[in-house]
Amino acid sequence: MYKVTVGISCYKQKEWLYRCLRSLGSQTFDHNDFEVIIVNDEPSTSLMDICELMSDKLNIKLIENEKNMGLPCSLNKILKNARGQYFVRVDSDDYVSKHFLYMLYTFISMNKDYQAVCCDYKKVDKIGQTIDFFSNRVDPIACGTMFTYESLCDIGFYDEEFKMREGHDLMNRFKQKYDLGYLEVPLYRYRIHGSNRTSDVETVNKYDNKLKEAKES
Repeated sequence: MYKVTVGISCYKQKEWLYRCLRSLGSQTFDHNDFEVIIVNDEPSTSLMDICELMSDKLNIKLIENEKNMGLPCSLNKILKNARGQYFVRVDSDDYVSKHFLYMLYTFISMNKDYQAVCCDYKKVDKIGQTIDFFSNRVDPIACGTMFTYESLCDIGFYDEEFKMREGHDLMNRFKQKYDLGYLEVPLYRYRIHGSNRTSDVETVNKYDNKLKEAKES
């Protein structure tokens, strides 16, 4: 068992993955207390070389999808293999502060009224230059939230019908039953680049409408 499982699903983002893992390899949180589970959702591309580069610093488990399964399915695979008391998702094209795991874990382990805690974030460009600071309370994102594993089991993990906005749907269902804590420190780095999933406006609007329908049902 680990204290924390960090979940990463990678699809067409290999160029950013090493930076993501390097930030996890630099954590002030004891490296023996967390695992990193990566799902490769692009079978035509190997991630083994990058995982091997970081294997001396991280407890990495790599899961290979036989075909492209989509993000929520891949995240559920991670959760079904997780051995951590807590779970946090980091996207493969993003990275985190070296204090990310330590501060989130300290907050949630000492505040038992909360079953999850999120942090604020910076948007950064391709080379990591800060664009601006953002509040997760005001402009929530799908990553950078640490959940108790039990609460995610209780709400049934990710809904695989949400090919996008899966994290927002998960959070909506979570908040119906549990309290979310806010750590107002920008510990997450959300990278903006040309292939962000959210740049597909038509698909985003489709799943925003699906989210609205789910809330109203």
